[in-house]
Amino acid sequence: MTRPGPRSRLPARPASAGYAAAEFVLGICLIVVPVTLLVLSLPVWSERQAMAQRAADESARKVVLAPSWDEGVLAGRRVVAEVSRNYGLAPGTLRVEFEGALQRGATVTSRVTVTMPVLAIPLVGRAAAWHWTAVHVEQVDSYRSL
Repeated sequence: MTRPGPRSRLPARPASAGYAAAEFVLGICLIVVPVTLLVLSLPVWSERQAMAQRAADESARKVVLAPSWDEGVLAGRRVVAEVSRNYGLAPGTLRVEFEGALQRGATVTSRVTVTMPVLAIPLVGRAAAWHWTAVHVEQVDSYRSL
């Protein structure tokens, strides 16, 4: 006759049994939160880039169509200020510079620089800033009457 052996015991718990919670918290803090903050900032960056490009396009066109350089620059600055107001930006968020000439066949370059927040968190605020510049070159009509 065979004798029954000792009762089998449950295996001992591994030494790493409690680290899952710590790894989960660390993963959330180091991966999920920064990625979420970046994703929340992307729409603001995209909107401001499109806005700056539109302001550069329209302001260069205003300068090219103006009767004189000074009137054109004034009209171009008004366009940029209007775009800034339409988007509800603080004064100074958009800056514009013009270069070129109004002779036939010449070009006018408009550079619009917009201030971008590094982080834009809804209901919390914005942190730090960097600048992005949109450039548009418009040619003066070759058959323009001066």
